[in-house]
Amino acid sequence: MKIKRTIIFAPETFNLAETTRSIEVAKKCSHVFNCIFIGYSNKYSYLIEESNFTFLHLKPHLNERQITQLMNVDQMKGFKHPFTYEHIQERVKNEKKIIEKYHPIAIVIGTTLSMFISSRASRIPLVYIKPLAYTRPYFLQGDLLLPFSSFHIVHKIIKKAVQSIALHITYKPKAFSKVAKEEGVELPKYTIDALDGDYNLITTISEISEIHHVPTNYHYVGPVYAKLDAPIPSFIKKLPKDRPILYFAMGSSGSPAMIVKILNILNQLPVTVICPMKRIVESQYNNLSFNDHIILCDFLPAHKMNDLIDLSIIHGGEGTVQTACLSGKPFIGFGLQQEQRVNINECVRFGNAVALRKKDLTKARISDYIKKVLASKEMHKKALEMQRTLMNVDGPKNAAQFLIETFATAK
Repeated sequence: MKIKRTIIFAPETFNLAETTRSIEVAKKCSHVFNCIFIGYSNKYSYLIEESNFTFLHLKPHLNERQITQLMNVDQMKGFKHPFTYEHIQERVKNEKKIIEKYHPIAIVIGTTLSMFISSRASRIPLVYIKPLAYTRPYFLQGDLLLPFSSFHIVHKIIKKAVQSIALHITYKPKAFSKVAKEEGVELPKYTIDALDGDYNLITTISEISEIHHVPTNYHYVGPVYAKLDAPIPSFIKKLPKDRPILYFAMGSSGSPAMIVKILNILNQLPVTVICPMKRIVESQYNNLSFNDHIILCDFLPAHKMNDLIDLSIIHGGEGTVQTACLSGKPFIGFGLQQEQRVNINECVRFGNAVALRKKDLTKARISDYIKKVLASKEMHKKALEMQRTLMNVDGPKNAAQFLIETFATAK
C-alpha cells in the first residue's frame, strides 16, 4: 500500500474565507495526500475539524486584539502590525518544527506571512491560493480603481503613478526582514513580489479579470469558496414570498457594529433578510430588536440558496462575491477595503452588481438601490450570464489537480 505524502495547509484561521478556501481544496485532494492544517487562532478551526481534518493550534496563539489589529491593517484602517520580532521568531521556530516532523511535500497558505520565511528556510515549495487583486499582473494589466480619473489623459497619468508606486515599494516590516536574515532567507526586493508564493493559484478566471497574460508561476484555477454540507433549515424554505428575500453577509471582515447598522436599516424596509452572522453579532445580540422578517442564523450553505433569494447584499470578499455570482441573481456590494472593492468593481463592470459607498448607508439610499436592482431586467440578464460563465468552473478541483500533478510524484 502506497503511503500518502503530506501537504500542510496553513491559512490564517481567524479569516473565514482563507480557512474555507483551504478546506475545499483539501477535500478534493485528500484521497492522494495526507492533509494537515495548522493555525494560530481557533476562531474557525472547528470548520476544519468538522471536515475531518487534523488541526494543530500553534503558538503564539492570536488573541482578539491582535486579530482586530490584523484586520485593520488588511482593511487599511491602520498601519500598526501586531507581529513583533519575538512573535515572528516564535512562529517560524514552531512552523519549522512541524515541517521537520511531517516532512510535507508542499505547504499551502492564505496570507500566512511567517510561512514565506519558514517554507524557504526548510526548502519546501510554497503554494499560495489567492485573488488576483494586488498582484504584479493586476497592477500591470488590471482595471485599477482610480480617483479623479474622468478625463482620459488624467486617468493615464494617475494610473501610471499608481503602478509605479505599487510595483516599486520595497517596504517589509523590520521583524520579518530580521528573522528572514537569521534564517538565511533572502526576501524579494519589492513588497509585491515578496507576497508571492513559489506557485500562485488564482481564484478567479481570466474572463472576469480580463487579464490573460500571467507569469509562469501563476495558474488560474477559478472560484474557491465555502460549500458547507449542512442542509438549508426548513423554516427558511418556508419563508413567505410576499416581499423580496435578501441574503445579507459581510464575512469575517465585517465588524459587529457595521453589520448591526445595516441590519437596522434593512429592518425598516419591506424586505425579508436572511443573515447568517449570528455568531459575529452575538456580543450585541441581547441589545438587538428586529422585526420577524430579519432572520439571524448561523452559517448557511449559501451555494444552495440560489432559488430562495432575490438579491444579495455582501461585502467584497472574493468567495462571497463568487457565491453571489453563482446564484444567478444581481447583488449590491459594500467593499470594506480596496481589494474587496476591486472584486465588486469587476462585477459592476460586467453588469450584475452595484457598489455602495459609506455615504450610501442610509435608509433612503439603500431602499433606492434595492428597488433599482430588483427592477433592472438588464442586471438580471447579466447575472444569469455571469452564472453561466462560472458554473462549470470547479476551482477546488482545479487547485487540487494542480497539487496532484505537481507534487504527487515528486521525490
